[in-house]
Amino acid sequence: MMFEELTISIVKNLDNLVSLLASWLDQHLINILAILLGAWLIRKFGAQLITNILKHTVRPDLYPTKTDRDKRIKTLESLVGAVMRFGVSIVVGILIIGEINPTYMTALVAGAGLIGVALGFGAQSLIKDFVSGIFIIIENQYRVGDLVQISGIIGTVQDVTIRTTILRDINGDVHHVPNGTITFTTNKSMGFSCINEDLTVPDDTDYQHLEKTIEEVGKQLTRNPKLKNKLIVPPYLARIEGYSSNGLLIKICGKTAAGAQLEVRSELYKLLPGAFNKAKIKINTAAPAKSLVSTKKPA
Repeated sequence: MMFEELTISIVKNLDNLVSLLASWLDQHLINILAILLGAWLIRKFGAQLITNILKHTVRPDLYPTKTDRDKRIKTLESLVGAVMRFGVSIVVGILIIGEINPTYMTALVAGAGLIGVALGFGAQSLIKDFVSGIFIIIENQYRVGDLVQISGIIGTVQDVTIRTTILRDINGDVHHVPNGTITFTTNKSMGFSCINEDLTVPDDTDYQHLEKTIEEVGKQLTRNPKLKNKLIVPPYLARIEGYSSNGLLIKICGKTAAGAQLEVRSELYKLLPGAFNKAKIKINTAAPAKSLVSTKKPA
């Protein structure tokens, strides 16, 4: 008898629970689904809207090349998209909490002050990262696709989020650098780049013959279809740096399109040995050759 009463009581409680759940779902499920659907639409089409707005507001005449403008737009898209996703997630969370139980919203608002104070102490680095990221974008220090050196890491900027700058180095490794820790940045592909190479030749080398040989190599590079629109000033003999214990130190300079210096430098060194052999000019390979790739204007 007692078992039957317990069974009947459990069944009644389950029926009541199912009825309450069905009633709650009938009142709130559609609203929650509508909130989630609205968030999905905003995140999906908001990115496209932002892209269209940026393409119309970022003026082409403010940038030296189309590539520079595209990098700027892509970087802005990355940051604004991250901020939009973060904001949408916060709003959706608040709306769903309010839909589940309005009294929770009252408690949430009441505790917001205390939560804000607690987060203020715990999220100082996060706020610093975010503010630093905003200034990086506003000042146009670097863009997605730029070759940069940050915190001793040389790599290509893959993304700029609200907290970090993501770099991929020459080995393919991905580095996440908090924006707030960035104190010094070297952009190797802003506007234009330069070739700045040091070589050592014997003391008795004919300077004019050497200069003409390097000039011929520069002309060959300009005829290379792979370097079309990448070579601004062909490599040339800029000056003699002076004498060293290994011979005469010379400097070869040139100017390339932004970020193309490594490719041009590689092609230069493919041609130099053959040209020097043909001209009977020796390179002192025992000399500690110095290779600098910079964005400074060659002397």
